[in-house]
Amino acid sequence: MKINKLWIDESGDCGFKFNKGSSRFLVIVVVYLINGKNVEKPINELKSKLKLTEDYEFKFSRSNDRIKKEFFKTIRSLSIQYKAIIVDKKKLSPQDLRFQPQQLYCELIRRLLYDNSPPLEKAILIIDETTVKIHYKEFNKVLSKYLSKNIISKIRQKRSKNNIMIQIADMIAGSIFRKYNKKDNQYYKIIKSKEKIFIEF
Repeated sequence: MKINKLWIDESGDCGFKFNKGSSRFLVIVVVYLINGKNVEKPINELKSKLKLTEDYEFKFSRSNDRIKKEFFKTIRSLSIQYKAIIVDKKKLSPQDLRFQPQQLYCELIRRLLYDNSPPLEKAILIIDETTVKIHYKEFNKVLSKYLSKNIISKIRQKRSKNNIMIQIADMIAGSIFRKYNKKDNQYYKIIKSKEKIFIEF
């Protein structure tokens, strides 16, 4: 099985100004389909069940407890898997601190995809456009230097509002972040069965 599309989102930030609000942890999640089945129908059915609007955007930071639990129970039955990486920025070594925030993000993605499992062949990497605070062409150019063109052929940025797979990545990243930041794994344990790889950087 070769994967041709990956969706990425994160929880936390790449900054190091902890006294000014930078998060201690940064989590990046890559989500992919394992049989090509569309996931929108069960997600739309969930929205109807929860009496949410059709254009409701699932975001971990904005969702209440019931929505989170029902969402994770729903995607647990979908044909998806995810890979995740977390970094405790306060524990980075002097060598790791050479990375600028933008470079740190790219390095984490590189490490997440390094094992090439499941196999990728000229896949498209889709990222939430709000992730990057600089011009997307500049960011894509930097990220491309970190990734083999045989593995990732294109990098695209999409609005999470219109992309359920990015929303899934956001929700999973949020559950992992909460596990580490709040010592609360109630959401993570629901979705953990979908985890392919988990890396502590």
